Amino acid sequence: MGNDGECLHMSQAKTPTAEEALHTTLEMDFEDAVPFVQLEHELADFETVKVTRLDRMIEGMLGEEVSKTALLVVCHPTIARDAIEIEQDLAGMLPCTTVVYEKEDEDRVHVHHFSATKAIRDLGCCPDDCNEEVEELIEFTGERMTEVWENIETHA
Repeated sequence: MGNDGECLHMSQAKTPTAEEALHTTLEMDFEDAVPFVQLEHELADFETVKVTRLDRMIEGMLGEEVSKTALLVVCHPTIARDAIEIEQDLAGMLPCTTVVYEKEDEDRVHVHHFSATKAIRDLGCCPDDCNEEVEELIEFTGERMTEVWENIETHA
């Protein structure tokens, strides 16, 4: 990181996990956006594992203020089961996380999600003989998260 807190960008190609991340913005108050995004995940059968306010944690532990940021940690039972069936240690790459955050000088809320199952593939976490199963897991996860994203954008 640079002195001003900005990342120093290295010349590195983005993986499909980063290139295909889901992102949208909402024109609503941050405090309303977090439970709204959580509910849309739950309506697509994702169980909420934890909602964590990173901004509050950082302020409480470091005494520093950052922009409002919440992590929605969710898990879909089929995704979890299928990942464990491929290789039990893949459960360490779960659950899925969506971040809801504000940016300074913007009057909208951002919602961003990187696919945990694509990260499993891109990081080479699965055995070589399981590529087909991982691709099926990625496809199923993509279908569920597409449903979540479409509902977020439709109902916002």
